[in-house]
Amino acid sequence: MLFCLQNEALAQVRKIKVCTPGAGTGSMHIYAAKDRGYFAQEGLDVDVLVTRGQICTMALINGQMEVTTNPNVFDAMVAGKFKGKVIYVTAKTLGHRFMVAPDIKTFADLKHKAVAISTFGGLTDMLTREIFEQNNLLPNKDVAMLQLGTPDLRYGALKAGTVKGALVSSTQAIAARRDGFRELPYQQPPWMSSPIAAGDDLLAKERPMLRAFIKAVTKGHIWYGRHPAQAIALTQKVQRITDPNIAKQIYDDDMLRQNPGGGMDEAAQRKVVERAREMFKVQNKVELSEIFDLSLAREVEAELRKTKWEP
Repeated sequence: MLFCLQNEALAQVRKIKVCTPGAGTGSMHIYAAKDRGYFAQEGLDVDVLVTRGQICTMALINGQMEVTTNPNVFDAMVAGKFKGKVIYVTAKTLGHRFMVAPDIKTFADLKHKAVAISTFGGLTDMLTREIFEQNNLLPNKDVAMLQLGTPDLRYGALKAGTVKGALVSSTQAIAARRDGFRELPYQQPPWMSSPIAAGDDLLAKERPMLRAFIKAVTKGHIWYGRHPAQAIALTQKVQRITDPNIAKQIYDDDMLRQNPGGGMDEAAQRKVVERAREMFKVQNKVELSEIFDLSLAREVEAELRKTKWEP
């Protein structure tokens, strides 16, 4: 009898595959939910695949993965290349930091200087332009923008003195500060950073399963924010960081963007959609309802609040 009950319980566990382009802060809430057993409580067995963003996108489109945290899928949806929805917004902003040479004290000091971006039309190009607009600088007029590729190359150019500023990841910013470079703070515009996205077909057929997934993720997100010491230890383990001080700085940086509950207001949704339309030269109007379905996140947040759930 016991054997039959065990078999029945195992049969009820649903396996879900999640694809993420990096075991970084954008997916830590998923690792937290897995580590704390929140997925298991919802009858889910979640496997996390860490691989390149393009592979994540293709795996979701081809039905090899149920969900992804790859922001490129959001771009594909806006461009009309994939029918799906953002069902949870992990962070409302990016974690990029604008690092500059020690002699640069304000954005005004960048006039007639050069800064590094990845490529024209890319993420760092778009974000750098928005930052310059905030600070009354005209891109490619007041400041030269050099296409230098990957984050390592941009930071290398900053260290070599080829450029006076560059957007770098939060992890690289830690090293840059240690090397004597200065950070210029800026107003973080809304950005689609590590969203959880699923296809329309899955949403139509397996909404209860996705709701259970979002419930576990939300619990993991809340736990991650309320238990710093344990969360930092988990960050070290997942991201393979030996120095606890670096893990703490990454955690503190992540908490600045923390968005437990996974919601996003309509103004921010419109901003990120219109930016993607501009980036990919999409002519058609894109309705928010074509890209976002945050109803599951709202339902789960209301339920946890009503039951007074605590991690």
